Amino acid sequence: MTKQEKASSKKEQRRLAIERRRALTQKEREEKSESISEHLISLMGEPRYRNVKTIFSYRGTWEEANVDAFNRWAERQGYRVAYPVSLPRGIMKAAVPADENSWHRAAYDILEPVTETAQILGKEDIDLIIVPCVAFDPQGNRCGHGAGYYDRFMAGMAPEALVMAAFEAQKTDSLVTEKTDLPIRTIVTEKGVRRSFSWILTRRISLRKLKLFWINMCGRIWLHTAGT
Repeated sequence: MTKQEKASSKKEQRRLAIERRRALTQKEREEKSESISEHLISLMGEPRYRNVKTIFSYRGTWEEANVDAFNRWAERQGYRVAYPVSLPRGIMKAAVPADENSWHRAAYDILEPVTETAQILGKEDIDLIIVPCVAFDPQGNRCGHGAGYYDRFMAGMAPEALVMAAFEAQKTDSLVTEKTDLPIRTIVTEKGVRRSFSWILTRRISLRKLKLFWINMCGRIWLHTAGT
């Protein structure tokens, strides 16, 4: 598939996912968002998230999975919760609002912290990122709005630090991907938490190396069995 064909296919997948998401009623969106927040809260009880102190979450658009209930819970539990601030040229910063009144409406009517009074964090300060999306597939591939804000911000982050939040309606069998797309192994929808096989990609293990690994392991098992 050429680069132009990939772009065209990805654009169509994005369009269809947005249509499916917008087809949800307001009541469905609220109920599903509540379930997603509950699953995120349960997720925080897992041992792998025991040392999390700072969470980079989001305040979405009207059609995205709303994780405000999770955000409020996290703040009450004493987690430091930061939110995105979008800047020109696809740059995104993580900002902790000064207080509950230190917000303003930014592009696409998204609530962002007022940067003049917010605490700006570096990526090294963040333990966990809750990532929204337009579409996702069971392999953990993610499709955003196309500006690349999250892909740039997530670059270099540990796979365990990334959690994607979305409605089941946004799921696609297999997304068209590019080199800059970062798969996410943990996906939370209204149906619960699913783990993908994206660790293979995030650790850059090629299919050839994986095949050789299994051949080697099978050979060792056979030799061990033959010698007993």
